[in-house]
Order: sequence, then structure tokens, then C-alpha cells
Amino acid sequence: MSGVIRIGVVGAGAVSSSVHLPILTRRSDLFKVTSLADFNIDATHSLADRFGIENRFSTPQEMYSSGKVDSVVILNSGSHCQVVVDALNANLDVFCEKPLAYSREEMTKIELAMKSSGKKLMIGYMKTFDQAVYEAAKNIKGRPRTVDVVVLHPSGESQLATTELHVKSFPASQELISKFVASDKAIREEALGEAAAKAFGAEYTDIIMGSIIHELSVLRSLDIHITEVDFVDRWPTNSKADSFIVNARTSDGVRVTIRWFYLDAYPMYQEEIRWVNEKEGHHIIFSSPYILRVPTKYIHTTRQGLDHKETIFESYQPNFEIELVAFHKLVKTGQQQTDPIKAGNEDLEISLKIAKKICEREGIPVGGNLKH
Repeated sequence: MSGVIRIGVVGAGAVSSSVHLPILTRRSDLFKVTSLADFNIDATHSLADRFGIENRFSTPQEMYSSGKVDSVVILNSGSHCQVVVDALNANLDVFCEKPLAYSREEMTKIELAMKSSGKKLMIGYMKTFDQAVYEAAKNIKGRPRTVDVVVLHPSGESQLATTELHVKSFPASQELISKFVASDKAIREEALGEAAAKAFGAEYTDIIMGSIIHELSVLRSLDIHITEVDFVDRWPTNSKADSFIVNARTSDGVRVTIRWFYLDAYPMYQEEIRWVNEKEGHHIIFSSPYILRVPTKYIHTTRQGLDHKETIFESYQPNFEIELVAFHKLVKTGQQQTDPIKAGNEDLEISLKIAKKICEREGIPVGGNLKH
């Protein structure tokens, strides 16, 4: 599995600067970051200077055709579809942060590009690589009666301030902002239809597909595959909703509840997953994704005679690093933990079911992918 990969990074935002680039540059035994691309060229130059990256580009496509990279790590905000498709068609292996696609049309384009290019693709589900998740999956016996997920999500700025990480921001031009607003509007309407996109398009892309699908990926690692969504509530509904409750179930009747709350100035990101049945409990507690060495805690509860026993496991190795090492292994050997097309489709279909339940509850006409 040896051999250094020449990496190009797409996106010069907070996650790129605080997580991925520090790991990629530290793991010089596996990666050499040769290039950075972002539509905001000021951000590109600032971050490239900080990490000693030689080649800077204002578009991903310029970087793909430069001959300077073998693989790309895609971290840009908004839709990833065209960026991924262009990379695959440029004969590059791709690591793409979630979500892979916002609509069925986007998924089809990516699947076709992957098949025609023969290149490798991996989705960034870093929590599925967490050692605490591995430990839980190993210990689980039987099926749960219920799985409960709670996420307390501060703003990115609040998380960075709490962790004392300082990320420079560079305001984008009005022309660039207008371009991305128009692109996001078109993609949301393709997925949801015009009325639903207007009512909650931002929540669909930013919360459901931007954050809740992290929980879906962890649930899959614990063999919990949601097939039906029974109830969704969001509030407030007179502005961008920042609180969600989703009640769902698997094909064998396991009930899943996801409670997700955006709390702007809350002091720390918190996420907990509880898996229980009559004989055992599994409790995973994730910390802020911006702090690489704070442990994920896993508590395994079992009966011991008339009493109970709690076994506590803590994982300190950053799940982002384990994930990127797995990408290197994929490029070099073809071995992969998760089928990206299957996982991307599962994320998409559950997200569309959540969106459709919102429409039913609030009397919003369905369109786009929600019609089928």
C-alpha cells in the first residue's frame, strides 16, 4: 500500500483548513498536497501559503487538467455533482465530502461518470471510521427495539471560537455569490419542486443532507437501514427552521428517532446515539469534529446478575485521519469499506422521504423527485 499520492484539494473553507489539510500535510508518508482550488482566489492563496502548497487555481477544472494531481479531495460547499463528474472524467480518483448528490439526476450523472472512467470514488463519512463505532458494531448482539439520535449543533463560527481555531475568512464577490445562489436554487427545485424548494430548500441541502446524513451513515455501520419515514416536524416554520424531529423505522420494525437542533451560540457540538433492547445498550458520544484529539466515547451496558455492567471505550485516533488513510488504501489497492453509489442513493432516498413528509405535514405541493 506504499506510495505517495499527489493530492489536489477543492475548497478552502473551515473544514479544509482546520481538519483535512493539517492531516494530509502531516501524513507525508501517504500524500503530497500539490494543488489547491477555490473559486475565491484570495482564500486559495492564503491557505496555500499557510500549508506550503505550490499550485493554486480558481476553478477545480483548471486543477484537473494541470497534470499536477493524481487524486482529488473535494471539500467545497454546495453541490458536489459537477465537481465530482469532471474529476472522474479527468481520470482522477475522488474523495468527496458528503453529500454526494442532492437529486436523483445528480446521482445518475455521478454513477455514469464512475462507470465510464473506471476511477475510484469515496464519500466522506468520517464517523463511520471512528474506532468507537467499530467497537459498538463488534459488540452488538441481536436487534434493537429503538435507536435514538440527538444532535446539538452550534454554528461553525461558534465551534471554531470554542476550540480556539482561527480560520481566516475572505468575502466572496457579489458575482460569485449570485452564481452559487442561482445554482443552489436550480438543484433544490430539481430535487423538491419549486414550492418545496422555496419553503425549505436551504434546510434540505444544509441540514438534512448537510448534517443528518452523518447520522444515517453511522446507523448503517450499526446495521440500521431506515426504509420508512413516519413523521417529521420542524420549527420555526416562518423562517429557516433550525429544529428537526424525524421518526422512522427499518424493514424489521426497529424504531429510529432523530432529534437535530441548531443552537447558534451553544458552547460545544454534541451528538449521541443510543441503541437499546431488552438485554443490552450501546451509547456513542461524539465530540466536535473540529477537535482532532478529543475522544469519542462508547458505553456498552449489559446485565450482570441482578446488577448491570458498564464498559467504557474511548477512541482518540482522529476518524478523519483513519478515513483519509482508507482513501489511500482504496487508490492503491481498490479495497473499500462502503459502496459510494449504494450509500449515496440510500442517503438521497431517505432525505427525499423526510422532505416529502414535511410537504404532507405542511400542505406544500410536491415536485421534482418528490413526485415519484
